[in-house]
Amino acid sequence: MGLVSGMKNGSLFDEEFFEESLSNTGDDKKDKKLTHQKKEPPSHQPAIKTEFDDGLALWQICLDTLRLEVSEIEFNQWLRPLKPKIVGQYLMLFAINPVFIRHIDAHYLQVINQVLLQHSGGRFTAKVQVQSFAPKSDKQEHTPKIQARIEESDAIDENYTFETFVKGKTNMLAYNTCYEIAKKARQKRGVGSNLVFIYGSSGLGKTHLMHAVAHRYQKAGLTYCYFTKDQFFRIAIASMRKTDAGGQNTDNRSESLMKRIAKADLLMIDDVHMINEKNGPKVSQVLMTLFEMFTKGDKLLILASNLPPSQMEDFDSRFLSRFSGGISLPIEPPDMETRVQILNKKAGAMHIELPKDCTIFIAQNISTDVRLLEGALNQIRANTLVYNGEIDLMLVRQAIKDRIEARARAINAENIREVVAEYYGVSVKELSGKKRSREIVRPRQMAMALIRELTHDSFPEIGQVFGGRDHTTVMHACENIARLRVIDPVIDKDYQALMVTLEFV
Repeated sequence: MGLVSGMKNGSLFDEEFFEESLSNTGDDKKDKKLTHQKKEPPSHQPAIKTEFDDGLALWQICLDTLRLEVSEIEFNQWLRPLKPKIVGQYLMLFAINPVFIRHIDAHYLQVINQVLLQHSGGRFTAKVQVQSFAPKSDKQEHTPKIQARIEESDAIDENYTFETFVKGKTNMLAYNTCYEIAKKARQKRGVGSNLVFIYGSSGLGKTHLMHAVAHRYQKAGLTYCYFTKDQFFRIAIASMRKTDAGGQNTDNRSESLMKRIAKADLLMIDDVHMINEKNGPKVSQVLMTLFEMFTKGDKLLILASNLPPSQMEDFDSRFLSRFSGGISLPIEPPDMETRVQILNKKAGAMHIELPKDCTIFIAQNISTDVRLLEGALNQIRANTLVYNGEIDLMLVRQAIKDRIEARARAINAENIREVVAEYYGVSVKELSGKKRSREIVRPRQMAMALIRELTHDSFPEIGQVFGGRDHTTVMHACENIARLRVIDPVIDKDYQALMVTLEFV
């Protein structure tokens, strides 16, 4: 059972050189390869380190557990922004304002302390405090503090910028459009529309792009307002109450709220597919009112959804028609190349030296969600603290065994070809093409041999995968790899590393 089972969490819902010529096989120049030393996993798990520097390492380990216990929106909105600092027997968690602290105290502090007890051996207790009291780091001194424009607005993540976003084939349209909007922020409506609708599955970067636009708006001296769906429901419901806690009449509260939001140049609403008539008819009317306000004049409205307008249920047709009237930006799950780029970029930001074979292993086994890739890196970093070891394939396998998707991954020729191409830094198109250069031939040869070993496809079938090559070409490839593995340790290491990556489920 999860740590927060049965607890109130503040959410209003249950929630995102094959040598093709025999004369050229003998004296190929060896490619440069990784030579990371292998280590056996420890026979027992030693106690976790007793020193946690200033609290960053300890808090990161706690976050790795907490992110599995709450929804992705809650984690990114309420837990991830907290800044840790060990003060005596306390792990101080600094927040942006008193409203933030009250919410953490009411909904998350208990589970934070449970996780903290687990990972610190009972040495520390968590407390939450306003960030202004936290010691300033060099980064804080040189980075403008991100603040919401009205009290009810959610904060935006300071790490969600265009510079930290990894572009790929599956998100290029969304990235380029949002970047153009942000670049022309002072001109407003730089893409010719007041409405931008970003859609795709959870964890693919929709929120990241919205926040990146907001950062650019702020730098341009413009204002923004950002709502998660939960916060949108909270403020909308509160604005509709006839009296406050003290019994005072609040008939003008909704009107006052709308006026405050209307002062923003940019309005962003996350998970808009949940703000429908089924979940709250009156709240959906607040959405429509804001929609009308921000799709006129020089304002901008950005909506994010797990679904395109055509697939959104429990919405009046007038909503869906208007949602479809702006710029629609789909984001698809990242392909293998993009996943590798994401891992490399995030590992660099975390100061993690991730060997190439480890990167490919993670990318091959965690394929659908950018957030899961980041979580895997966090878990690997945590394991290096526990085992006090270097990162190698053995450690990575152990670290993410519980995070790998619970599905049987099909081992087929196309899959193997893709992994080998990524391992050697060449394209799938080149492997299947007619090039006979040394840097292409060897990976092509390796891929053929692995396909034969793991799939038992016939030589003619394998030849078809590589541009219709003759079966004798494939036979020679398999024989040559077997020969080279005996006399060349680099080739044998590559073969073994690729086998581990492809066979692990």
